[in-house]
Amino acid sequence: MGASKGGASSLRAHVLIVDDSYMVAEMLSNFLGKQGCSISYALDGLSALEQIRRRIPDLIIADWVMPNLNGLDLCRQLRQSPEYAWVYYILMTAREGNDSMERALEAGADEFLSKPFQAAELLTRVRAGLRIVESRRQQYLLQTGQKQVSSPSGSVALGNRQDLVTRLPLRVAQARAQSDPLSLFVLRLANLSALGQGLEAGGRAALLKLFTDRLAHNLREGDDLFCYDEGQFIVVLPGSTLAAAQIAAERCCQRLIQDPFVVNGRALPVQLQFGAATLTDKDDPKGVALVRRAAQALRDSKNVHTSVVTAPHPIPVSDCSSGTASSELLKRLQHLEKENAELRQELETRLRQLEELRQHNQDISQGVREPRAERFEAGSPSQQPLGIRRRKPRRRLKRQLGRGGWRLRR
Repeated sequence: MGASKGGASSLRAHVLIVDDSYMVAEMLSNFLGKQGCSISYALDGLSALEQIRRRIPDLIIADWVMPNLNGLDLCRQLRQSPEYAWVYYILMTAREGNDSMERALEAGADEFLSKPFQAAELLTRVRAGLRIVESRRQQYLLQTGQKQVSSPSGSVALGNRQDLVTRLPLRVAQARAQSDPLSLFVLRLANLSALGQGLEAGGRAALLKLFTDRLAHNLREGDDLFCYDEGQFIVVLPGSTLAAAQIAAERCCQRLIQDPFVVNGRALPVQLQFGAATLTDKDDPKGVALVRRAAQALRDSKNVHTSVVTAPHPIPVSDCSSGTASSELLKRLQHLEKENAELRQELETRLRQLEELRQHNQDISQGVREPRAERFEAGSPSQQPLGIRRRKPRRRLKRQLGRGGWRLRR
């Protein structure tokens, strides 16, 4: 299915991930992207249909429960079209039981994957599915008499600033003619100057080449990549809304820094910053205003379409090359689960302490109120009826009468 890479088979295939959970889509994208797959994504079934009409994937991994159009109905619609019959479909859900599996297979799904899934199990099913896809594709070619079916390339070609000036107006005209959305994002290597100062001769150029190659490999086929300036790139996303461009940029940043940038034997911390914008009816036909809004979003830290993603601290090179991608992902998932369990336990402890303090304060307040109530019941002046004055002591009354010459009659 692909060339060998580092002793493991690289999966040169286009995979469409359909899930309304960004966390799940991100995890699947990172894992399969490291295996060599070209990844696209959709947040619901209707968005997935639009992407499939523009470009047919080799394999689809779809969640069952989604808004607008769920994964089961999406599968049914795809199987009704002969042109999508060769696509391998994996339905993923947290449901359990034979009934759910039977419903999935009856709808036309090839595989049924339960959540939570293991990385090794997912990789095995994807590899098996892609072998079946290749056989189905050949049969489809024979039946239809076609010579080829579009398949993903290894990476997106890189253009320069002049290429951007030439090709962006064509993208704008195409989007308006077809009434399709068009978005782009500007991606900048924010700390290039600081990193370049500590590099030896040729290290800066090596870092930029490594960054450019990794960026081109993590984009979809059909996207346009341009180097606008040193360390600054523009990615044009045909058919993507602003929200989709935001997700694409965020996912791209996360995948870029997932593995360390090793230059001259050192793993460098890399900081990325991006800003996204989408085409509007008021924009000029050359796309100048579109690029300006994306650049402004990148500069404006308060803009909601700006995000900064920082890589971890420098990692020793010996630690970077050990282990396979699947084992690394499993270790990360286990580490996150352990951290979540510790945080949950700490939160429960804090809540118990807070409840004990609240009960203690309540007991103290109740203890302060009870003596007052006893004094009030004993007959304090404030509790006596109006108009009844307390009688003065007899000795004091005698003393007062004696001063005035009065005598007390017996």
